[in-house]
Amino acid sequence: MNIRNAVSWLMGIMLAISLCMVGTTARAAQPPTLIFIPIDNRPITDLYSAQTMEQVGYKVLVPPDEILGGNTNDGDVDALWNWLDKAAEEDNIKAAVISSDSLLYGSLVASRRHNISVDVLHERINRFKNFHQQHPELKLYVFSSIMRTPVQGSPGGKEPEYYVKWGASIFDYSALTDKAETGKLSKKEQKQLDYDKWIIPQEVMEDWLGRRKKNFEANRALIDMARDGTFRYFALGRDDNSPLSQTHMEGRKLKEYGKDLDFTKYQNMNGIDEIGLLLLTKAYNDYAFEMPFVYVEYNTGIGKDMVPAYADEKISLTIEDYIRSIGGLSVPTAKRADLVLMMNTPEKGNGGIYGGDKRNVMEETPRSRKFVDRVTSWLDSGKNTGIADVTYYNGSDNSLCIVLRNRKLLYRLGAYAGWNTATNSLGYAISQGTLAPKMTTAGKNFLLTIRYLDEWAYEANIRQMLGPYASTFGPDAFKTNLGEIELRGSDLQQRFVRDHLSEYPDAINYRMILPWQRLFENKIITN
Repeated sequence: MNIRNAVSWLMGIMLAISLCMVGTTARAAQPPTLIFIPIDNRPITDLYSAQTMEQVGYKVLVPPDEILGGNTNDGDVDALWNWLDKAAEEDNIKAAVISSDSLLYGSLVASRRHNISVDVLHERINRFKNFHQQHPELKLYVFSSIMRTPVQGSPGGKEPEYYVKWGASIFDYSALTDKAETGKLSKKEQKQLDYDKWIIPQEVMEDWLGRRKKNFEANRALIDMARDGTFRYFALGRDDNSPLSQTHMEGRKLKEYGKDLDFTKYQNMNGIDEIGLLLLTKAYNDYAFEMPFVYVEYNTGIGKDMVPAYADEKISLTIEDYIRSIGGLSVPTAKRADLVLMMNTPEKGNGGIYGGDKRNVMEETPRSRKFVDRVTSWLDSGKNTGIADVTYYNGSDNSLCIVLRNRKLLYRLGAYAGWNTATNSLGYAISQGTLAPKMTTAGKNFLLTIRYLDEWAYEANIRQMLGPYASTFGPDAFKTNLGEIELRGSDLQQRFVRDHLSEYPDAINYRMILPWQRLFENKIITN
C-alpha cells in the first residue's frame, strides 16, 4: 500500500469512527422512551399519567384512544397487541408499562362483564411470554386488577345488569363468606349468609363467580410470570373493595400464592387507577438508578390508622406499598427525604367524606391552618413537599386549598392530589412528588394546575353545579346536549380560575370536556 492509499484508508477509518460517534451521541441525546398501555382512555389513567413522565424528559408511546377501552366500548385486544408489537420496534425503548386488563379483556370495565372463554384468555396470557421472548431486553412492568366488589349496583353502572337488583345481596354474601374463612360468624350472620345463598338466583351467582374465577386464575398465571422472569415487576391492584369482601378474600389468597416473591418482583396492594403512574415512576427510577426517600406526616386526628373508603386496610400500609412500588424507601425522619409527603387525613372516622358534602366549606378552618403551618415549615426549610388530600373522596378539601391559596403556597408545592379515592390521590402525590425535582418549574406547575382544575375546581365544586343543570335536559342529556353542558362547565371553571388561581395566570388558558359523557370525570385541555 503506497502512502497516498494509506492516508486515504486512514482518513476513511477516521471518518467512519467520527460518524459512528456522531450517531452514538445523537442516540444518547434522544429522550428515553416508554411504552404505556393504560387500563382505559380516561384522562387520569391515560393522558395525565403520560404527561407526568413527559415533564421529566421521557417520551411516552400510548395507544390511540379508539383502540383503548372507553365508556361505552371495550378496547380492541388484537389491535392493542398489534400496536404493542410495532411500538416495541421503536428506537430507544427502555421499558413497557402494561395493563393486563387491557390486553386480556379490553379494559378495566370489560374485565367485570366479559364473556371471554378460558381458552382465549389462556392464549392471550401466553402472548406475554411470546412477547418477552421476542424482546428479551425490554423490561416489562405489568399491572392487573382483582375484580372489585361494589356494595350495591346502580343503573348505568359498570357491572353486569343484574347487579342493580342483586348487588347488595351479592356484596353481603361475599363479605360473610370472607369472614367465615377468617373468623367465626354469629348466628345472625350465618342466617344472613344462608338467606343470601337462597335468594340470589343460581344463574346470577354462576355468572358472577365464574367471571371472578377466570380473573383469579389469570392473576395466578401473571404472578407466575413475575416468578419466572417474564416480567421485571408485577403489581396486582385490589380494585374498589372493603375489609370484608370477595375482593379482599381473593387478594388474601393471591398474596399467599406469591409469598415467595419479594416486593421488588411482585406486590399486591390497594387501588388500581393510579397504579399505571406508579409503575411508570418505577420504570424511571430503575433506569435512572434512583431510590427516592419519602418521609410521611399526617394531619391531626385518625392519621395513619385511617381505613379509606374503597380500601381494605389502613392507609399507612398502602403508603408503604406505594413507596416500595416506585422503587423508593420510607424514612423515619425528613433529614434525607427527597419528598415530605403531607397526608391531609380526616380528623376522625374512616373512609373520608364525599367531596360535594356540605361540610366541605370554601373557607379557612383552624385545623387546615395548623396543617398548612406544617406544610409551610417544610417548604421554608427547603424540602420538596407534596400533599395527598384524602379527607374527602371525589374532590379536594376546600378549606385546605383556600389556606394554600391565601398564603400563596399552591405553586410552591412539589405535588398535590385530591381526586377520586384516597388511594388514587396517594398514588399521584407520591409519583408526581418524587419526580418533581427532576422537572422544570414550568413542568411542575403545569401538572399542579391540572390537579387543581380537576380536583379542586371540578370535583369539589363545579360538578355539584353541573348536576342540576344537566338534569334540565332530561335523561338523555349527555347524548344530545353534551356541548352545552361542557360549555357551562368551562364557564364555571374560568370563574373559578379568576377567583382562586390568579397566582398562575396560564390557568385561564384551559377548559374542560366530559370525555366519557358523564359527570364523574372531566378532561382539562387547552382553549
